[in-house]
Amino acid sequence: MSSFVDELEANARGRFVRWNPALWRELLEGPGAKLGQALSTSGANPEASEKLLRTWLRLGAEAIGLGYLYPSSAGRRNFFTLAWSDLLPRLLAQAPEAGRAGALAQLWNLGENLESAPPWMQRIFCRVGEGLTSLADIEARLRDTASRALEPPQAKLGQKTTPFLVHLAAEDSRFLPGALHFLSPTVLCVHDRHRQATGGREAATQGLWLTGDAPMRLGAMGCRETPEPTHEQTPALGWLTWNDPRVDDWYATTVNDWRAAGTMFTSQFVVVLLPS
Repeated sequence: MSSFVDELEANARGRFVRWNPALWRELLEGPGAKLGQALSTSGANPEASEKLLRTWLRLGAEAIGLGYLYPSSAGRRNFFTLAWSDLLPRLLAQAPEAGRAGALAQLWNLGENLESAPPWMQRIFCRVGEGLTSLADIEARLRDTASRALEPPQAKLGQKTTPFLVHLAAEDSRFLPGALHFLSPTVLCVHDRHRQATGGREAATQGLWLTGDAPMRLGAMGCRETPEPTHEQTPALGWLTWNDPRVDDWYATTVNDWRAAGTMFTSQFVVVLLPS
């Protein structure tokens, strides 16, 4: 295996201008060692396990050269880094032996496709991926995630709604929610009131995925838009203003057929409404 690794690195150095030898060592010594140990103790055919590890290494080298894989010191994460550094080393050996190569290929394909997707799609798949405990039916589950993120939900926002107050300072203590806009029927982007996009620099933003039983925080969204505060209303938002002591005057509100949200002048919380 050592000669294979040396040859792989030598070829990658010759092919890729962006080759990062420190990241390659990090991949080998951390996730690579973990995956190798897990496969060797899984009871699977040793030759098949070594072939799988070689494929993981080869694709990992490709990812480093293409810039898909981030070092742990980068301070940011994409789905590909999550898959190669955590999901596969942690879960691949637990999958049925016959399905391991397929799971590896599926995660490579998804990670590569997400590199050209909007940044908020990366955030959703990273947050969903962090909670995975198995690679069983991974393709179907990830396809379902994409569908729920992009397509309108079945239930529209009617007379009965459930309000949630989400504390955006939990991930950024300086964050002061301001203008907000929908990126898809259920994905909300909230902009900081003062740290706006300028000179090609991203605005300070946070995302929420308004799906399931409660909103999911998505973290920084990488949004370069500069939306103005809007003041769209629904009866439910008006009712909250008069009846919920946690809610004061709206700074901005936005509404679509399925969700509603608002930020307040004196709060680091954002209010979101989901159908009951």
